Amino acid sequence: MDALKKLSELHDYIKKDYERGAYDNSIKQDYVYHEANENLSASGDDYQMGFDQALKDHEEHRFFKSYPEKLVNIGNQVSENKMQELSEFIAGYNAGKKRFK
Repeated sequence: MDALKKLSELHDYIKKDYERGAYDNSIKQDYVYHEANENLSASGDDYQMGFDQALKDHEEHRFFKSYPEKLVNIGNQVSENKMQELSEFIAGYNAGKKRFK
């Protein structure tokens, strides 16, 4: 269960950064958990936040982070999409990384 603990810590880390305004468009909004079946723009927002974070890491000459995308996707499947935000964020981040490789 160590992997689930690490995923939970990753979620909390992203949530904390989001609440502090580390991602675009988060300054004016409170953190809200979006159910996977809610409107599609909610998932798109998480994807965009990940993508923007990858671009920001590149612009600030930081090393790209390596998130456990496959593990999160499996966790998302077995948890009835309760990790959808995290899954979308990682997918967006990885797409942003590919832009500079």
